Amino acid sequence: MCIKLIKIEFEVKDETMKYVVDLEKRHCTCNIFDIDKIPCIHAIAAAKYIKRDENRYVNTSHLTETWAKAYAENIHPGGELSTSTYPANIDELSSPPPATKERSGRPPTKRKRSVGEFGVPGSKSQSHKCSRCGIGGHNKITCKRPIG
Repeated sequence: MCIKLIKIEFEVKDETMKYVVDLEKRHCTCNIFDIDKIPCIHAIAAAKYIKRDENRYVNTSHLTETWAKAYAENIHPGGELSTSTYPANIDELSSPPPATKERSGRPPTKRKRSVGEFGVPGSKSQSHKCSRCGIGGHNKITCKRPIG
């Protein structure tokens, strides 16, 4: 990525696009920074360029301290536990899990990639090539070149 400083804004270029990042306003033209309130890859690159920690640009609603304060006290959705009454036949009542159908085939073992990961240099999604002849566009099972 190429980064250029424009006043207090940064112009971050990748292979195809240019993005303008304003770290103080917490804005990027890709709109991921604006919506998620977490720095996008362009904002992280701009923060690294000026040698600042990118974690300081995360919105306070995502911080551990905020979540700890929000859930510091016990939550009782039905009111106070000491005043709650239960029916006498509570042990006889049951709620079985919903009927589900087992999926056919082998379960996936690899994790699903997020939107921003596809096409990252060095990733498997970047390019595929035949392990026998080394040419892209096919694999060794469909390779038409002679062995040898």
